[in-house]
Amino acid sequence: MENLSIHHLAMFMDSEIFILPEEKKIILDKKPNSLPYPEQNQELSLVEEDSDNESLNLDYEGGFGKGVLIVYQGKTLDPNLHELLFKILNAVGCSLKDIALASSEAMESTSLTNVMSMNPNKIIVFGNFRHDIMMHKKSNYEIINYEGVEYLFADDLKILFENTNLKKSLWTELQVLFNITKKQK
Repeated sequence: MENLSIHHLAMFMDSEIFILPEEKKIILDKKPNSLPYPEQNQELSLVEEDSDNESLNLDYEGGFGKGVLIVYQGKTLDPNLHELLFKILNAVGCSLKDIALASSEAMESTSLTNVMSMNPNKIIVFGNFRHDIMMHKKSNYEIINYEGVEYLFADDLKILFENTNLKKSLWTELQVLFNITKKQK
């Protein structure tokens, strides 16, 4: 690349390069043989800090004691939806200390790799949002087991709050997911 002319470099550069007046002195003061990249005897770092969303860990509430990740659509939960969610959790024998409760907004700013590094054994998703985890969704209210993690996708909590039939569908799948058997009288 050192032997390429400006014409050759222009073939793969799609924008113009400008030198600011304050940078001109820095560039001219450099040694003519100095390279803009490390020499072979210098150590290169193979891992770079990524300033994109990929490097962020998932921001969640709860203790994650049972390895259950629950993601809801939106930034925050309305009080009535919060109450509904915790009634559902109580019915399957979970509390906030047992789960990681995350918003879709927090999820969207975290890579699937970082989510999976938490080692969840169950992931329950309420609603739809943009994230790689949604690629596991086949249909709502169907448990999918992928690489040792059980996934359950359901409608948004707002929709569940208003629809009794969907609540029944969710409850049926939650009983299977959490291995809950009906009590015999």
